[in-house]
Amino acid sequence: MRTRTQGMAIVQTLFLILLLMSVFTIMTRLTLMNLQQTGDSIQMTRTLALAQGGRNFAQTVLQGPVGAKLGDSIIYMAQNNMIGNAETWVFAAGYTTPRPPANVVAQGLTALAADVQPRLPGAGCYGPYTVSGSQQISLRITFTGTLPACDGQASSTVSIGRGRFISGARSSTQQYSLPYVMVVAASERGAKRTLTVNGEYRFNVGNGSFARYALLTDQHQQGTSASIYFTSRTLFNGPVHTNGNFAFRDTPWFGGAVSSSGVNDRGTPGGFFSTSTSTTPAFRTPTQLNPPSYGTTVPVFNNGVSWSAPTVPFPNNSNNQAAAAQQAGLYIPAGPSAVQLSVGLWPAGTPLANQKYQAITVGSTQYRAVADGPLYQLVNGTWQVALNASNQPINRFNGVIYAFGGISSLRGPARTTASNPNSSGPALASFSQITIAGNDDIRITGDLKYENNPCDGALTRNSDGSINVPDCSDDPLVQKNVLGIYASNGGDIKIGAGNTSSALNVPPDVQIHATMMADNEVNVENSTSASCSYGTAYILGGVIERKYGAFGQFNTSTGACTSGLGRSFTYDQRMLNGLAPPFFPTTTMTNLLVDRQVIQYGQSEQDRR
Repeated sequence: MRTRTQGMAIVQTLFLILLLMSVFTIMTRLTLMNLQQTGDSIQMTRTLALAQGGRNFAQTVLQGPVGAKLGDSIIYMAQNNMIGNAETWVFAAGYTTPRPPANVVAQGLTALAADVQPRLPGAGCYGPYTVSGSQQISLRITFTGTLPACDGQASSTVSIGRGRFISGARSSTQQYSLPYVMVVAASERGAKRTLTVNGEYRFNVGNGSFARYALLTDQHQQGTSASIYFTSRTLFNGPVHTNGNFAFRDTPWFGGAVSSSGVNDRGTPGGFFSTSTSTTPAFRTPTQLNPPSYGTTVPVFNNGVSWSAPTVPFPNNSNNQAAAAQQAGLYIPAGPSAVQLSVGLWPAGTPLANQKYQAITVGSTQYRAVADGPLYQLVNGTWQVALNASNQPINRFNGVIYAFGGISSLRGPARTTASNPNSSGPALASFSQITIAGNDDIRITGDLKYENNPCDGALTRNSDGSINVPDCSDDPLVQKNVLGIYASNGGDIKIGAGNTSSALNVPPDVQIHATMMADNEVNVENSTSASCSYGTAYILGGVIERKYGAFGQFNTSTGACTSGLGRSFTYDQRMLNGLAPPFFPTTTMTNLLVDRQVIQYGQSEQDRR
């Protein structure tokens, strides 16, 4: 009996152990499931936060890279008479009503959307961008209602509104709205979350600034035959235009839109093409330039070429710049003058202690300007607010410096090591926006550098023929410093070289951060006799000139310099987004202006597994 009782106790104990093990197993599984669900929940929360951050990042993409492409489209449509100029309703040309008809505007903005969409990478695909570790975000953007196929998603159609006119007037700035749909995708390991955002892109259009051009000439050749060639040494990564005709040889490279009118030079649309086997260049008409090549000469047009574009008239004078300088700028009544720009900090113990200033020295007279503030002048050892031409205080400096009679020497700080371009300080403060103008020649005699350089290098060609395109900021709201130089009344902008006085010559490999415009030429002094030791003029900005000026001479067989300077152009991409020096001359052609808003409305979320 005792044995039977002991056996029953053992069975009960084993049963209890099994029961407890089963309960433990179930609890363990439930715990693991809860942990997994908690982990999934954390990941989903993290990806949602990541997507929300991507939505904010998309604002920058729309303002910058997308804005640049929108500017390209507006210029293209203006050049091809698809929209009106700024003296009419831009997207309702020909109408004189107090407001442009809504249906006509909607049609015009639909055409704009259709033009800009294929200009975007992948027709609207940005990313994926790695945020941290396994976290990534990507964007799909559409102005047409068709989301592109990217980020593992097929192309799809979404509902999108109509474009509309917001405000403005004929012969003035006009604001329009272009609707868009954007999908922000965020992922971390296996978790994915998307946000679909609806919004509108509000942009202003008006008379465009000449500063938007990397190169613009009124007359490119020295007669009706070819004399100035774009060759394999030619590299431009911004808009290039002439009212005459270009001449090409070998493989020049153009990253921006290229256009010519053919009104000057030959007097008919087309271009000159020379090959390695021909001694006489051939003039080719637009119908003969499809594709745009001839023999061994194959120019690279990454953003298209137009052979019959409208002319871009040059301004007649610099009266607007002179008036602006007399009102709230710096007017120099008698020239030629010497002007030096530099950057500094107000010393301790002064009312503006440690505040950055833009220094301007004219001859022996010293001026200082602060961000969004007065222009100060040093008078008898004391800094006081400078007076304008009407003897009124300049409480807010407008950035215009005008020299009646031109400028004999314009430069920034001197180099500490003559051969090292990096040894000179900045000429323009990070906040400064300055236009230097005159009604005669302006001579550059030293480096003119931005404190905040928007580019990380220069545009170059590798030995294998590939192109190194520098990484340049295109957001004018991030890096604001900008310099314009304008010589009117038949004046030249001269890069000093070969002069008897060394003070009138630039140092080797001079650095010029500016958009330059000359009513005659931008050139190198004594280009046929100056030593090749001056190296290369590195220009960050653009060159606008009535005639294409000479920089130097080269051996046609070897490409080696025989006199003067080489030229290296790197376009300031911020100009495509509407940035321009203050009171810089404007064209009559419609252009995208810098003021714009990206409005975001509702959003919908989707969990992707």
